[in-house]
Amino acid sequence: METVVHPVGLLAANCYILRTENEAMVIDPGGDTEIIVSEIGPRNLARILFTHGHYDHIAAGNELKERFSAPIAVHEADAGMIANPILNLSEMVGEPYVSAGPDIILHGGDIFRFAETQFKIIHTPGHTRGSVCILTGDELFAGDTLFFRSVGRTDLPTGSIDELRSSIITKLYTLPDTVRVYTGHGDDTLIGEEKKHNEFVRA
Repeated sequence: METVVHPVGLLAANCYILRTENEAMVIDPGGDTEIIVSEIGPRNLARILFTHGHYDHIAAGNELKERFSAPIAVHEADAGMIANPILNLSEMVGEPYVSAGPDIILHGGDIFRFAETQFKIIHTPGHTRGSVCILTGDELFAGDTLFFRSVGRTDLPTGSIDELRSSIITKLYTLPDTVRVYTGHGDDTLIGEEKKHNEFVRA
């Protein structure tokens, strides 16, 4: 399985395309649909997965769903957010957006398989109430929960700094130090590096 990343959309959110020879899965398609489509190529799109419900992470979801007949997956706590232009912040940037999903409701602890690989949903409220991280092996797709020496903002609807810190300390910092963190914006990092150097949340 190959992972391709492209910063997309208004805020350069990292969109991850996981793909094999025949199928693909997209995490956080925040815009620039044609770039994402070109990376999917002739493959079947098995799932469109949102780590949370903000516009900069979901903006290409409707087009991808229509083109590939692929289901949209989001945590139950953000299911209403993706259909609400005020809560998903698209109204704020003058591009009101209502998601065509969700088709799959995620819960913390859910396990699913893609390309014969197991993925686990970790519910990490804080950036939004329904934020999730996706763990597979020694790789974590963290959305806007944890960044390189930073964390997601918590001053937007349903955000909570106390919940964010708790999520990171109790659910992410308990992972092995060698787990690579693929962030929602910017560079990737390692759990061990963040435990040592992240000034916002110390282990």
